[in-house]
Amino acid sequence: MALFVSNENPLIFYEKIADLAKNNLNQNGMLFFEINQYLGKETVKMLKEKGFKNIELRKDLFGNDRMIKAIF
Repeated sequence: MALFVSNENPLIFYEKIADLAKNNLNQNGMLFFEINQYLGKETVKMLKEKGFKNIELRKDLFGNDRMIKAIF
């Protein structure tokens, strides 16, 4: 079942998961997201601001931005 959020803060769940990852991952630990195809650039920006590196935005079989890998 998908999670739905209001348009005011569409990254709320991604931000919370990223914060949990920052506090719990070992150095060079990896975080993977399946994302909303329309929020790829915004999600990458948020992860950069939180200190993640080597962020990769990947496309699905239909060419839509759908997955992100990031290292903390």
